[in-house]
Parts: sequence; structure tokens; C-alpha cells
Amino acid sequence: MSVSHAVFAIGAVGLSALAVGAAGCKKSDPPPPTTSSDTTTAAAPSAVASSSASVVAETLPRCRVDGARLAIPGDDVVAGDAITTADALLVGVVRRQGAKRLASVLRASLDLASVKMIDVGTTLGDDPPPSPRMRGGTVFVASYARSAADAGAGAGAGAVTGNAGGTTAAIAAGTMTRMLEIARFDGAALVREGAVVQQADESLAYDVAWPDHGAPLVAWDEDAPMVSEGSTPKAWVMGGRQILADRGVVKVQVLGAGKPRVASPDTSDAEAPRLLARRGGYWLAWLAHRPEPGEDAGAAAEGPGERRAYRWVELVALDAKGEATSAVRRVTPEKGRVASFDLATAPPDGGAGEPKLVVVVQDEAAVTEGAGERIVRYAVDGQKDRIESAELLDGGVGHALADLLPLAASDPRATRWLSFTDTQEHAHLVPLGGSLGLAGAPTLEPSLDGARIVASGPPGDVVYAVGPGAPAGVELRRLVCR
Repeated sequence: MSVSHAVFAIGAVGLSALAVGAAGCKKSDPPPPTTSSDTTTAAAPSAVASSSASVVAETLPRCRVDGARLAIPGDDVVAGDAITTADALLVGVVRRQGAKRLASVLRASLDLASVKMIDVGTTLGDDPPPSPRMRGGTVFVASYARSAADAGAGAGAGAVTGNAGGTTAAIAAGTMTRMLEIARFDGAALVREGAVVQQADESLAYDVAWPDHGAPLVAWDEDAPMVSEGSTPKAWVMGGRQILADRGVVKVQVLGAGKPRVASPDTSDAEAPRLLARRGGYWLAWLAHRPEPGEDAGAAAEGPGERRAYRWVELVALDAKGEATSAVRRVTPEKGRVASFDLATAPPDGGAGEPKLVVVVQDEAAVTEGAGERIVRYAVDGQKDRIESAELLDGGVGHALADLLPLAASDPRATRWLSFTDTQEHAHLVPLGGSLGLAGAPTLEPSLDGARIVASGPPGDVVYAVGPGAPAGVELRRLVCR
């Protein structure tokens, strides 16, 4: 459920490789007026009566490792997004092989008995692993492309050759670029579908979604263009007007068509976009930021060099060309502390009409102080212009980013799993129903401690996890969760 592409690097403890900066819990403002329509409730542990007292039965783990463990070839392996098809598991990885650092897609049989590495290209700096995606029965992969000059320079993500001062000036002027490529798998070969050119800055967050027909839409975030007075940055500008300083924008572009357009309003400091296809277009959401008041009075920083800030989710409907068809609306409380979110769909009320949009949010602000983080479900009814909220977990969630696992492409009716760690970095798993409400109680999963679930099914009770392997590598595990 992370706002950017999640990765697992060897040496991580639990999901701490995905952790965001810790901050004191603070009760958020109430969410927009809602009434929950999710009637699915958590399964409570059963109680057993005895002559002396009532004893609550222990909730046993759901998952056990099933079959062989598969070592991922290469050194310094970083694993990212994964998908399952009817006959294979595909995982994006970055790995070192000799002197080269490669971006690859691992293709393994569903029983992890065989494996093949498909190299996408060289990678530099903090480039994320390639991200495999599905559209119908076709597998695509999104990745940052690197030229031979880039590889020879050994520069960081999106960097160009030159001295540090020149590089900083180039970023400020928006002259440095990088390229995000989308390719299609044709057997074991990759066929390039197109690319979008992005401004090169610190953020590597993006998302891709496909319509029923035609080319996909790509969304990413960038620093807003800056104007300077001499060598000193003066302000960020949009549409010829000077606006918020130190600000991010979200852009969208149809692959291979037109020019990128800014989708976030000039009143938002936006980042970490998420896309979801809908009938006739897309849903686009992002994280908006605003510094908390009193930061100059010594408020604690989010992390090194970061200001403490409120974070909330904003949403807009787009047409097939990426143009807005609705006003931008706030989904979560403006004084919340959203750490991550994901988009999904749920059946409409009554079973007829367009599916509901569901936003699953991990918020650092639990109901009570010191209770950890919480996970909240927001259902957006576009036809009735209504948002319904319900807490899935009202506390006890650790700082590591939770994962809402995508459905197996070949089994859309399978269980939807939500994985998270508690405040002691122990792994938990909870099933979600068709409306993405709780379909059971969370269970402690010792077999997943130190690992991260990357994909589910088929069948619906199977999940795949990435974790440390012996002696010092990274391995894939197949688990059955019942």
C-alpha cells in the first residue's frame, strides 16, 4: 500500500526498509462527514468457558512456508513490485552481477521450481527495480532507462555529468531529465511501447494504468519549476504566477501522445501519485502536504532536514486523455498524518452501477496517544458525492508501510490480503472481503517476520514473500495462508 514502489533490500529488519520517519502520534481532525456502509466485521476470537474463568482461544498463524525456497540470483539484491499470472510469478529486482548493476525481471514458476532472469538494462543510484504490470493477459514492465553515457558516468538517479554546483543549478532550472520506459513482454523478449520524459529530481515515484482500449496513462511527481534571481532560487511558478515555495506537482501523460500536463492544483504541494482505471477514464490521487504551525518554535522534524507536516490524500477524476472531469477533493482529514495509501475498487451498493473507489490509508495518528498507527478505509461514491469512512485497524500498526496485496490476475475472486507490522516489527496478516472491509481477525505471522509479501495467488490462499536467505542473499518463499 506504499505511496511509492516498495522494495526489499537484504539487511532490512521486518519491513523497516520501507519505514517512514517516526513521529509522535497526534489525534487527527475528524474525517469528512460520513456513514460507514461496510457491513463486514472482524471475526472475534472464540471464548471457551471454564469452571474458573473464561479463556480466550489463541488466534493461530494462517501462513506456513510451502515447498522450496528460491534464492534470487545476484549480489546486493533489491526486490520491488511483483505480479502473478496463470503460470508464473514475476518480480522486479535490481542486482549486482560482477561489475554491473542490472535492472531485471525474475520469472519463476508458481511452485518456485524454476527461475529465469530477464535483464531490462543497467541501473544507477537509487533507481527502483522494474515494475511488472498486467493488462488483460499481457505483461508489461515499467523502468527507468539509462543511456551508455549514464552508465559510464556512474551518476545517481537522473544525474548528468558535471560539477555539483552545475548539477544543482540544472535541477533548479528543470533542465535535467530522465526517461521512464514501458515495454511489453513478447515471450522472453521485451518490446518497447513508449516512454515519458520526466524532470530529474529526488523523487522516483510514478504509477501507470491502462484503459479498456488504447495506450496507458502515466502519472509522476516533480518539483515545480523555479525561477532564480541571480544564483539564488526565488520562487516556484505555475502558469506565470509565483506560488508556494518548495512545492511538488503531479503530472500525467498518455504514453506516446501529447505533452505532460499538471494534474494537481497550484494550491497543493503534491507527491506520490496513484492511478486507477475506471469507466471512461481514471481516478488519480496523491499525497498533499502542509507544514504544521509552530515549526519555527522548535517542532520536531519528520527526519533529517524535513519539516513536520500534515499529510492528506487528494483525489480527482480524469478522462481517457488525462484531463480533469471533476474538482479536486480531499479524501482524508486535512490535519491527518498519512504515511501511505492505495486505491482499489469495490462492488457498488445493490450490485448495479459503477464500482466504488476505495482508498486504504495508513495514518500515523491513532485514536489514542502511543497506540501506534492505524489503517482506515474510505469509500468514495462518485454518483452520490459521498465519502464513507471506517477504521480497519484503530491502532497497533508499526511505522513500516503496510501492503494491500493486488488480486491475482487469474483469480479476481480470491481473498484480498492486507499485511502490516506491529510496533515491535512483528508481521501480521488480515483478510479483506469484497468491499475491502475486514473478513477476519488479524493474525501474528512468525514465518513472515523479516520478510515482505509481494504477491498473492493463484490459488487464493497462496502468497509469495521476499526475505533474507542463507548465507547472505535474498530468497523467494511460497506460503499457504488458511
